[in-house]
Amino acid sequence: MPGTGAPRAAGAGVAGSARPSGTSMPQLVPPMLAAPGSLPDDGDWVVEFAWEGLRCLAHVHPDRVRLRTVNGRDVTSSFPELVEPLTRRAPRAGMVLDGTVVAVGESGLPRRRQLQRRTASTHPSAAVLRRTPVGFVVGDMLWTAGRDLVDLPYRQRRELLEELGLARPPVVVSPTFPVAEASAVMRTAEEYGAEALHARHLDAPYRPGRRPRSWLRVPLRRSGLVVVGGWTPADPQRPDRVGALLLGVPDLDPGEGLRYVGRVGLGAGEELREITAELTRIRRPGSPFVAPLPAAVARDAQWAAPRLVGRVEFTDWTADGRLRLPAWRGLVDRDPADPPLLRQPSSPDAVAAVPAIPRQERRDVAAPAAAPPASPPAAAPAEPAESAAAAAPEESTRAAAPVEARRLEQHFVYNALNTIAALMRTDPGRARELLLGFADLNRVADRPEGTPGTLGDELTAVRAYLQLEQARFGPRLQVEIVVDEGLHALPMAPRRVLDAVRAMVQQRIEPRRGGGTVTVTVERAGAGCVVRVGERDGDGRDSEPTVVPTG
Repeated sequence: MPGTGAPRAAGAGVAGSARPSGTSMPQLVPPMLAAPGSLPDDGDWVVEFAWEGLRCLAHVHPDRVRLRTVNGRDVTSSFPELVEPLTRRAPRAGMVLDGTVVAVGESGLPRRRQLQRRTASTHPSAAVLRRTPVGFVVGDMLWTAGRDLVDLPYRQRRELLEELGLARPPVVVSPTFPVAEASAVMRTAEEYGAEALHARHLDAPYRPGRRPRSWLRVPLRRSGLVVVGGWTPADPQRPDRVGALLLGVPDLDPGEGLRYVGRVGLGAGEELREITAELTRIRRPGSPFVAPLPAAVARDAQWAAPRLVGRVEFTDWTADGRLRLPAWRGLVDRDPADPPLLRQPSSPDAVAAVPAIPRQERRDVAAPAAAPPASPPAAAPAEPAESAAAAAPEESTRAAAPVEARRLEQHFVYNALNTIAALMRTDPGRARELLLGFADLNRVADRPEGTPGTLGDELTAVRAYLQLEQARFGPRLQVEIVVDEGLHALPMAPRRVLDAVRAMVQQRIEPRRGGGTVTVTVERAGAGCVVRVGERDGDGRDSEPTVVPTG
């Protein structure tokens, strides 16, 4: 079934029908609200991301747009860049869309704090518009071309929505996936920094102003590894009785100690006795944390050598870098010298890390032609990304100009999501692969400068990025990646290769009518390696490659 990722059930679509044509566009519709719940397990549901942003209903005419929040507040003037993309594809009689305005951070992830910079002004300046762009993620359609759609099943409303061809940046038609793919969607949502998933019943009508059980909000809990740096006693008069563990993650500067990320309580039983015995054995007089802990925590704190590693679940990071609602899930057998997989956010846009990427062996890839692009490229040709100096003095490099990274990330994210959504109609298996690749890409691309990484991490992100772009460009984009054996574990600063590949696609291949081939070669050079990123046009002419520094 178009757009839902699930086949049409027998008799589907008879639960309701559109009201007679010729009805006038409603001026105010109270939006339907999602009820809290858990993931359903039958096939009549689809799942999607619950977008972090400002929920709005868009009343769109060919010559004007009005955006209203769930409380009916008109916020159209706060988001002027959404007017033209919506009016351009509006039916002559107009449409009413239900969606979410999102603003992305420098990592390309939607963040509420970014959006607050836009909503702080009813008429943002040109500088604010340029610095904090927004998009509109459309999840439903309530009215179009004289037809009131609220009584139609969601599957039919979705079909009508997709027929409009809205899915071009900065407009995204929210990808939906069959509930059988929920685990893949959940993994991607966690790595993308989403707070929850939405589950929609395919045969349910739209219920304005109500919170029906046919639309569920399913909260996500993230997990990761932390180091135990001490404890607070259950009773200050008995300091050896563990009440809560003091949790930390390694500082970005190796050997500097731990950064405090919060504390978590323990239940009674064997594990409490085991952890208490271990902490008593490794007690130390001074704090292992690089900065003082909050006074209320430090007052009775007992310190321990940072040797115990455990897993926690949590809902999100707080603004001051603490775990929100952490829950202890037990000790793990891991060397504390290996960096735990959680990292404290260095900015409001940072998210939790996830398990490390397995090492890969040599792969010689000549990518086959992809399916025709789901939609033509929407972003204007990008300016070149900044090229770093050569890894070896004798190697030549091609200079490149800087790009406005956030804008490029935004357009890539929107194009990727629209491509995945379109593929759900024609190739659900490939859409799932791209979704998981999108998760891998988010994890690697969001690492802050200075975070340890490997060449294998970079190449995983590069392959995920190129697969998404191939799905969009089709046969116009080919890929060749050649890597000498045994190099994947070499250290590599984050995004160096990825940025060079993105620049090559955006500068050289996307503007060219016939496209071209991206080439990535990695060769051993002493104890390290040399990474070259180049491109070949349709006539087989190779450009001078960019040499990417590895440090």
